[in-house]
This record gives sequence, structure tokens and C-alpha cells, in this order.
Amino acid sequence: MGKIIEAENIGYVYQSKYQKTKALTGVSCSFERGKVYAITGKSGSGKSTFLSLLAGLDVPTEGNLYIDGKEIREIDRDAYRMNLASVIYQAFHLFPLLTVLENVMFPMGLQHVPKKEAKERAHDFLAKVGLPDTLYGKMPNMISGGEQQRVAIARAMASGGQILLADEPTGNLDSQNEAVIVELLGKMAHEENYAVIVVTHNEKVAEAADVVYGMLDGRLEVVRA
Repeated sequence: MGKIIEAENIGYVYQSKYQKTKALTGVSCSFERGKVYAITGKSGSGKSTFLSLLAGLDVPTEGNLYIDGKEIREIDRDAYRMNLASVIYQAFHLFPLLTVLENVMFPMGLQHVPKKEAKERAHDFLAKVGLPDTLYGKMPNMISGGEQQRVAIARAMASGGQILLADEPTGNLDSQNEAVIVELLGKMAHEENYAVIVVTHNEKVAEAADVVYGMLDGRLEVVRA
């Protein structure tokens, strides 16, 4: 299957004017396509910092992080997020002035996919996440939180990437919608061959993962492989 992300002894230090704060220390792990990974741990343990490095929003201050065999310092990180990795958040981060359909079409527009084709593919992705076409013309604030998160997942699929990074994706959802999102993330890994990496406090989300890592004081350990 092959490792699409590999971390080798990475560390990260936040540098302010007055002090240094070590957020990650000696983190080594790998991620493959076709699996769901959960990263658990208390607030402040380093989970979100690690996710931001995996998303290419910054680079490690120590060690090496390889994306599809290339060191992250040597790749175009904007192109990486546009073409290979997508991030979904607890707060959904949909574009408020675009319709549901337009939100899903957006990444394909950045990739210069013809509008007609992008529209057809957006319909397919929204159908895959179980949203009825009666919602496609609505604005994000006109649909529920669970529906918004499904739009965010459909938009991630539309990017055509191989990596989905999710930061507390069920945090704002009730238990019914939480179960739908957990199932969808599993399908993205097992049926669409994504590497799905979820930062979560939620035990049900972690239980559904194929591999669970735990983060404590900036160090990563395997909880379940």
C-alpha cells in the first residue's frame, strides 16, 4: 500500500519574542492510504500542532516530514494542499456566500476543471455524502450543522486528493450526525483509498479508527495499531 506520509523524529518549537515553547518532541509515525487514523490527547498536548504540520501550514523545527516520498521543505506546500491534502474543521469553514453546490465546485475551479464537468462531479460527491439535491442551491447558513459537515467532506473529495485531515470533525454535531460523519470518513478511507487522519477527543471516533495514536506533552505513542 505504501506510506503517503512519514514523520521521522520531528519536533516543533513555538518562538515568541520572550520565550520558546516546545510543542512536539521526537514524533515518528507513518500514514497509509486506505486507513483511518485517530490522534487523541488532551488539549494542549500537541495534536493540532501536529495536524498543522501534516497540512503543510508550517514545517518542523527538527526532524523530517515526508509527503509521498518528498521532504516537506522541498515541495510547494500551497500546491500540496490544493492537490493532495484537504483539511476539514469542527467549524466547517464553508464559504458563506456560495451555495452548497458552488462550495463543492470551488476546488475544481482552482484546478481549472471545466465548469460543466465540475458541476456534474459536485453532484456526484454530494450524492456520495448523502445530501439530497434539494439542498444544492441553498447557502450554508440555511442547512444544519451535520449537513454542513457533509458538504465540507464532499468539497474535500472534490479536490481529488489522497489525504484528508480532520480537526475535531464531529465536535459541533449531535450523536446521530456524528455517526454519519464517522461512517463517511471510514468510507473515504476504505472505499475511496484516502489516508484519513482525525484529531479528536471523541471516544466513538477513535473506536472507529483503524489505528489510534495518543499524544501526551508533545510526544506520540501507538495506542492501537
